[in-house]
Amino acid sequence: MFFNVIIRADEDIPVENSRIFEGTDPDIAARFKNQDGTPNFEMLQKLPTITSPEYDDDSSTTAQIGYLRADSSQCLSSVVASFPSTRLNRILATTSWRGSRTRWMVFKGDPYRMLGDLRSNYNPVQNEAVLRFPSVSVRDNQIAVMMPFNSAYPSPLKDPVYAAIASAANQLGYECRRVDEIKTPTDITQDILKLIESSKIVIADLSGANPNVYYEMGLAHDRGRIVIPISNSKERLPFDNRQIRTIFFHDDDEYSLQGLTRKIKATLENL
Repeated sequence: MFFNVIIRADEDIPVENSRIFEGTDPDIAARFKNQDGTPNFEMLQKLPTITSPEYDDDSSTTAQIGYLRADSSQCLSSVVASFPSTRLNRILATTSWRGSRTRWMVFKGDPYRMLGDLRSNYNPVQNEAVLRFPSVSVRDNQIAVMMPFNSAYPSPLKDPVYAAIASAANQLGYECRRVDEIKTPTDITQDILKLIESSKIVIADLSGANPNVYYEMGLAHDRGRIVIPISNSKERLPFDNRQIRTIFFHDDDEYSLQGLTRKIKATLENL
């Protein structure tokens, strides 16, 4: 098993090719190069990846582990866990510069075992106000859909955007659920937490900048779910969300909604 470690002074700027494989064992680097000696990004993007800002032993910066986007941004498409960057010293102990130099390295081994129990880095806040997710199993074929509700539609599937999402999901054997489809007499907040916790995938419609949807998307990211943001093309996303690949559509255009179905289906097929 191999994994990437990407350290950058500016995480908005990709590591230049001359610094890719710097500090990597030559035999390992050779496995991930094209015949002309350039990095084989198609192979590298399939590896578990740790990203971190540059740091020193006194830094309070945070590293993340997940998988890279299928583009040239060198950013993660999904985050499995976050942890203090200094935890990387367990991996970088034998390398020069440690965390103080921008570069892209490849290592052999299981990054999770090498990093240790990531949960041990933080002391949980003992506060009754903290949300508590229910203990439920994840349904691999379930997609939670977080979106603004429109009372003009008598049922969820009458909403053309939700219908377009459900169409894409159903074609691939997935089942979509919105929290307003849950009819049990329980607290709606608990229904939302249970829906996120039991779903492998969460689709978040950011149209209208609904604060509840943004909050629910944040919860889904924290729980390590695969999050697929979508948005009306008229929407201007907040800065922190622009780096996340988002599917845009026109909600008043039937052809565009058909395109939304196709794009969501293609995204699901590539998971």
